[in-house]
Amino acid sequence: MKRIILKVEKRVIGNKKHIKSFREYGYTPCIVYGKNKNIKFVLDSYLVEKIIKNNTLSKFIVSINNEINITTILKEIQYNPITEKILHLDFFELNPIKYITYEVPIKPIGKAKGVSQGGEYISKIRTLKIKALPKNMVDHIEINIENLDIGENYYVKNIPQKKIVILHDSNTVISAVKPIIETSQSLKPK
Repeated sequence: MKRIILKVEKRVIGNKKHIKSFREYGYTPCIVYGKNKNIKFVLDSYLVEKIIKNNTLSKFIVSINNEINITTILKEIQYNPITEKILHLDFFELNPIKYITYEVPIKPIGKAKGVSQGGEYISKIRTLKIKALPKNMVDHIEINIENLDIGENYYVKNIPQKKIVILHDSNTVISAVKPIIETSQSLKPK
């Protein structure tokens, strides 16, 4: 999982006018919250746009005044409902001994042999809900589909477990190779 270090300075709690002035000068208000923590800071809006645009699941190390380093994940992004401009970011502190539940994308690896034989690859689900300790968090799950033949399915139970807990039923179908049904000329309406 990618780690991004954000060097920030703690901001003074202000009213709405104060927060609006941050935005006018090109900054986005942010907060880190966790057990006994509620630390407010600002980030350059250009940096925020880059973070959101390239947002794969990442751990963020929020370094406050070069004194406190807090390992976090981006929990929530608040947008202006009209302009869709980013208004606020919420970061959640990760506890190293507590599981966190989140969703990750599934990345199929290889080409299913059933496709080479005339079948069609179908992806039934594209993300999995999992839980893991922060040190074991992954940003995606790879599944090897090379041996998937026509009429076969790839199930959740086929995924090798790597210190994560998959929160789907083990018989959930992730992907399949279905035969392509061809219609003959005689079956087509005249």
